[in-house]
Amino acid sequence: MKMINFKKFYVRYNLKREHFILLLSILIAIALIVISILPSVQEKQPKIEYTPDDAVIPAKNVTTNQTQGETRGTRNNLDQVIIFAVLIAITPYSIEVYLSNRKTRIYEEEFVGFLYELSELLRGGLDPLGAIKEIASPALQSERSLQALTPHLQKAAAQIGWGVSFEDVISGMAESLKSPMISKYSYLIVQASRLGAINTTIILKCADDLEKTMQLEREKEASLKEYLMIIYAAEFILIGLIFMLNSTLLPSILDMMAASAGGKGVTGFGIAKLTMNMTQFRTGFFHVIMINAFASGIIAGQLTEGKARHGLKHSVILMIIGYSISLAFLIK
Repeated sequence: MKMINFKKFYVRYNLKREHFILLLSILIAIALIVISILPSVQEKQPKIEYTPDDAVIPAKNVTTNQTQGETRGTRNNLDQVIIFAVLIAITPYSIEVYLSNRKTRIYEEEFVGFLYELSELLRGGLDPLGAIKEIASPALQSERSLQALTPHLQKAAAQIGWGVSFEDVISGMAESLKSPMISKYSYLIVQASRLGAINTTIILKCADDLEKTMQLEREKEASLKEYLMIIYAAEFILIGLIFMLNSTLLPSILDMMAASAGGKGVTGFGIAKLTMNMTQFRTGFFHVIMINAFASGIIAGQLTEGKARHGLKHSVILMIIGYSISLAFLIK
């Protein structure tokens, strides 16, 4: 009963496999964060110690530096856990989106070949249904590069054997391939067939137009590659600037201000004495690198492929690069 209700929910809301992958990854990431937070919360609970009335109560000699060091260490560990949780949440989903997009491209390229084959068989005198059965014939599969479409063509041939019309076969194939471009040109073919105008010329024109459209898409993506390289270069430039600030500039400024500080907490330059140290600066720099890496990847996907979700793979790559470099000079 539960399985039936689940299938109804799946069909009603048109859920995809990538949605379940994203949900499962997010749940795992949240569980990781919760598991990492629980020990630190337990350690912060106050411990009540009972002593005799005549016992000498020792002075509280826990130094401030030690307490601050433990707090910073816990915060740094939590930051790294959050980074790993974000990577766990988006990496499987980004891989699924990439593979799905790649499969759609293969379908589109092979669908062009299918239309060319269909037009040739129609020119040879076969009817549309017989042409589809001929293309799906196992004896001719080795002569054509339609490996990805083979299961869909075999399904179409089986439907033709059951008496399904040509329009329904083409519509069902377009729906199963889940490509907007294939759906658009399949709709044109279906409408031409319903009007009784399906012939070699119509099929050939659709194939030529689809091939030109795909060529324009590839040229557009190639022209946008340079902007993608700029985004990657900007991340490396940011990391280089932070490395220079962390290694030379900020330590010199802090040492100079500490040397010129007066007894009243004011530096020799008339500026209030800074309460931040290099560890806090490093933590802030690490946050900047990670946030910029995630946002830059999203922008790259929106810019080059038109959808932000396609940029998650760039976010994963940039975050891994930024984290790996940060281990060398920021995270200690």
